[in-house]
Amino acid sequence: MKKILLVLVGGTICTEVNDEGILSVSEKAGVQLVENFKKSDSRYCDCVEFNMTENLCILSENLTVYKWNRVLDTYKKHIKNDNYDGVLFAHGTDTLAYSAALFSQILADTDIPVFLVSAQARLELPKTNGNANFRAAVECICQGIVPNVYVAYKNISDGRMLLHIASRLEQCKNYTEDLHSVGAIDITNINSEKINEISRVFPREKVRVMIDKDKLTLKDSVLMITPYVGINYGAYDYKRFSAILHGTYHSGTACVEEKTSERSILYLIDKCSALGVDCFFAPSKDYGEIYHTVSDISKFRTENGKRIGFLYGMTNEAAYAKLLVAYSYFDDKESLKEYIHTECNFEYFDR
Repeated sequence: MKKILLVLVGGTICTEVNDEGILSVSEKAGVQLVENFKKSDSRYCDCVEFNMTENLCILSENLTVYKWNRVLDTYKKHIKNDNYDGVLFAHGTDTLAYSAALFSQILADTDIPVFLVSAQARLELPKTNGNANFRAAVECICQGIVPNVYVAYKNISDGRMLLHIASRLEQCKNYTEDLHSVGAIDITNINSEKINEISRVFPREKVRVMIDKDKLTLKDSVLMITPYVGINYGAYDYKRFSAILHGTYHSGTACVEEKTSERSILYLIDKCSALGVDCFFAPSKDYGEIYHTVSDISKFRTENGKRIGFLYGMTNEAAYAKLLVAYSYFDDKESLKEYIHTECNFEYFDR
C-alpha cells in the first residue's frame, strides 16, 4: 500500500461553480479527486491511501510570496506526521510554473516524488484534464519514479500526457491550455519504462542542496520586469527590493537608446546600482555572437562597476524562483552568488 500526502492548495482543480456561474474553491475538492481516482480503471485504485491537508482555498492567480510561505508551512507540518511514498500539490494552472520552479529549488533534496497537479476545467466537466493529471501523478509514484519535483499535465490540443521536470516548466500561454518544458516525457501510455526515461534525459546528478528549507522564509524581495515598447523605468520604486529580474525580448535584448533617459535599461541599472539593488538580465548572455545592445549593457557594467548580472539557460520562472530563494535566505554576497550560479535541480538546460 502506497501512502500519499495530498496538499490542497486551490485553483481550478479544487473549484465548483455557484448558481451565478462563478467559480470558487470548494472544500469538497480533495474528496472528489480521490473518489474519481478510486472509480477509474487504474490498476492502483486499491493500492493507495491518501492523507489530505486542510484546503488552503487559494486561487492560483491570488498567490503571493506570503501565501507561498503558507503553502510550504502546510507541507512541512504534514510531511512530518507520517512516512509518505509521495506528495501531490493540487494547484491552479495560472501560476503553476512559478510554484513548480520554486518547489523544485526548495524541495530539491526530497527523497520521495513530489507532483504538482492541476486542471484546465473543473473536475465534474467531461472536458477536464484534472482527473487524468491526478491519476498520472499517482501512477508515476506507484511505479517508483525517481524522487524529484514534477508536473504531470495532459495537453488539450493533442491529448498527450506529459511529464515535466518542475524546474523547467513554462507558463501556459494565453489562448491555449497546453503546458511545455524542455525535455518533457510523453507518458500518454504510462508504464515503468516510460517514467524511467527521466533518468536518461537528465543524466547529471543533482548538486548538493545549499539551503535548509526549515530555516527559509520567503521575502517579497525581487521585482520582475518585462520589457515592452515604450517602457518607462522611472515608474518603479526600486529601493523596496533587493534584486531586479529584467526579462528580454526573444533575442536576449532590451532597449539601450537614449542612454540617460528613463526609456533605457541603462537608466535602470544606474539607478539600482546607486541604491545597492542587484539587477539580473535574463535570458541573455554577454559572450559569443551578441547584439550591440547587449554589448552596450555589458560594457556599461564593466566600465562603470554597475550591479548587473546575466542569467542564461533557464526559464524566467526558474530565474525568478531562484533569486527569490537566494535573497530570502542568504546574507553574504558570496554564498548568494554561488547559489544563483549553481545548478540545484536541472533548472539550467543549456549547460
